[in-house]
Amino acid sequence: MTTASTPISTSPVRRYPGRGWLLIAMVLPTLGLILYATQVGNGRLVTPWYMPGLTTLGIVLLAVALQQARSVWRWLVLLLLLLLGSAECAFVLATRLPAYAGPAAVGKPLPEFATATADGTPFTQRDLKGDQHHVLVFFRGRW
Repeated sequence: MTTASTPISTSPVRRYPGRGWLLIAMVLPTLGLILYATQVGNGRLVTPWYMPGLTTLGIVLLAVALQQARSVWRWLVLLLLLLLGSAECAFVLATRLPAYAGPAAVGKPLPEFATATADGTPFTQRDLKGDQHHVLVFFRGRW
């Protein structure tokens, strides 16, 4: 008696298409938040432009995952990433400093000033005359 043999497929069955894209889409915004926390922990106060960029890339990858298989959970993650990306964009735009419009300008003499050094001794513009080994730094912070 002969039976027809069916070829056995060794390729794995994909039960959850797009799951890899979904995981990467969730990891990227988390990575942006971790990078920002590390940046602030190290005392670096630069604009975190990478946060909305990583979240946007995560939204694109989540769209790829949604194209492969739609589910309620994927739509909820998309909504969450859209809200997070919007908040990050608003944060980055809100932390921009306004343009400097003060009295000091490139190519013009320094206006008269009086201040105190870190140890409390007075310091004026006259202390700079005749000495070429001073550096005067204007630091504009916003806290």
